[in-house]
Amino acid sequence: MAGKARGDGADGGTPTDAAGPAPAPGGDRDTRPTGLAASLAAVLARLDIHAARTNAGAEARTGTGTAPATPSPPPPPPALEALVSCFGLSPFERDVVLLTAAAELEPTTGSRCAAASGSQDRTHPTFALALAALADPHWSALTPVSPLRRWRLVEIEDETRLTSSRLRLDERILHFLVDSPYLDTRLHGMLRRAPVPDGQPPSYLRAAAQVAAGWAGGGPEAPLRVELIGGDQRSRADIAALGAREAGLGLYAMSAEDVPTDPVERDRLSRLWQREAILLPAALLVEVGELDREQAAATDAFIGAAAVPLVVAGPDPRQTGLPRGRRVLVPKLDDAEQLDMWTHAFAGIPQVEQDQLRAMVAQFQLPPHVVRTAAASVRRDLPGGPGGGSGDATALAWQAGLTEARIGLDELGRRIEPRAGWGDLVLAERQLKILQEVVAHVRQRGTVYQEWGFAKVLRYGLGVTALFAGGSGTGKTLAAEVMARELGLDLFIIDLSQVVSKYIGETEKNLGRVFDAAERGGALLLFDEADALFGKRSEVKDSHDRYANLEVSYLLMRMEAYRGLAVLTTNMKKALDQAFMRRIRFVVDFPFPGEKERAEIWRRVLPAQAPTKGIDPAQLARLTVAGGSIRNIALSGAFLAAEEGDSLQMRHMLAAARTEYLKLERSLTPSEVHGWV
Repeated sequence: MAGKARGDGADGGTPTDAAGPAPAPGGDRDTRPTGLAASLAAVLARLDIHAARTNAGAEARTGTGTAPATPSPPPPPPALEALVSCFGLSPFERDVVLLTAAAELEPTTGSRCAAASGSQDRTHPTFALALAALADPHWSALTPVSPLRRWRLVEIEDETRLTSSRLRLDERILHFLVDSPYLDTRLHGMLRRAPVPDGQPPSYLRAAAQVAAGWAGGGPEAPLRVELIGGDQRSRADIAALGAREAGLGLYAMSAEDVPTDPVERDRLSRLWQREAILLPAALLVEVGELDREQAAATDAFIGAAAVPLVVAGPDPRQTGLPRGRRVLVPKLDDAEQLDMWTHAFAGIPQVEQDQLRAMVAQFQLPPHVVRTAAASVRRDLPGGPGGGSGDATALAWQAGLTEARIGLDELGRRIEPRAGWGDLVLAERQLKILQEVVAHVRQRGTVYQEWGFAKVLRYGLGVTALFAGGSGTGKTLAAEVMARELGLDLFIIDLSQVVSKYIGETEKNLGRVFDAAERGGALLLFDEADALFGKRSEVKDSHDRYANLEVSYLLMRMEAYRGLAVLTTNMKKALDQAFMRRIRFVVDFPFPGEKERAEIWRRVLPAQAPTKGIDPAQLARLTVAGGSIRNIALSGAFLAAEEGDSLQMRHMLAAARTEYLKLERSLTPSEVHGWV
């Protein structure tokens, strides 16, 4: 593009002297104008010649006066040359631009226009004057499709008087000619400059090179358009900005939601941006998310009309009839790139050692800009930092990674800050050992997968998935909370009512959002009552069965690729599809607690500071209920005692037990409550 000669596309610049460079010190002064001033002088000289010829014609009839000679045109300044080349201006159209520029830059232009027009009232440029006075005039320069009007280089004050109305040079073009580049103010608020990031991983640089190559190979079937898919919005913008820099362009970004749906306004925006893309020069990143039908159609029309470098970015490929150009995927960083990225971001924080960074890499999969944000928050919160914080740098780093990894999951599930520890679980030794083994698999992933090379051999299925099977209230959710606390992760309980949809394809989309957000690695995913979601694939009898099976197949695929920790809970283990069972690494059965286990649960559920009188855990353990019901009875009994202003006693527990049994549609037996009161 010829416009590349115009600088780096900055929003502002320093204007230079329109009259050209100052004369060299010493020696004879060259008083001849140079640069833009010389080109303006040449055009104004043509006005003077036209005025003189008009007068000479009158004087010729009386036998007096001679017309001056036509001056030869000076070499154009770089800005004018770029304008002519980029917009394909004819010599006459170039001179119209110069004439309107002279009206703004040369004080004598008004009087000279009046003299050339033969009217003291016409102290401004018009098309009629240009056609009469300038060289090589042609009427096509006045049409709406000509470069002058199509790209709004000049504006007609009153379009109902095409040849006699005043011509004005567009302000943006005027500043361009005097070397003061900036983004057109009519685009402010809609477009934003995308900065070029530093310290990007090699895979991002390779993707950026593909973006630049996609523009270089443009043509009728492959327009100057690149589709950038995957990653988060900031990562897509970073790669696009790197690609634009490699192509010698700046980058501006806008949301597809801001594209006008009105065709006239959309066409005006399209022309304005294409003009800017040439002048700066720059490429445009259009960030496309979920759009309604009208906005999607407007976006397609805007993209289809663009004849300048464009990046269409989004989390997923778009269904469109337009030629999409080259498709570039935002790469997933491997562990070596992740480690280099974390090491570079945490440089200067000696308290965070390399082994600790490896543990961060094993747990979190964060894009570069998020890692830099996490490192900045650690520096701020360190003792002596700007935030005046206190605490261990390693703990701060882990918490920063955890905070950044939460983004995207809060709206998809219910987050629980894990507080329960191993001492809160009442399970047989066999189940406890399996849970501790699950924790070890998560904690030692970096060592086994990377240092010992298992990741290269296995390649997929590296996530840790556990199935907790047992009746309601047997401690499945509590066990997940204990594991989350042990690993320093958040516990996210996925609400199936927000995931499963009756509309075809929506369940897969919702599950995809869950797994994509969870890939950042800061959470333990808990799919409660998973048999409702991960059930057996049914025999296909109608279209509903077919699509239900597609949902299960999609889940199989995501489970196979998921690298994090997912816990599935179910009350009906036999209802799960065997294909899922093969992909689940651990299965933990949570049996109904026996009397001994129930007594221990009762001892742990009653706080030491609670005022009690005659409470006997051994007697309470005769209630044949699971741990969840034990918690409910203990809490209800405490409220009854507090309402009476008395200590917690067995009679309060009896009243609370009756309420709980009514909820369970059961009746208390005499053997269960014998001797309570």
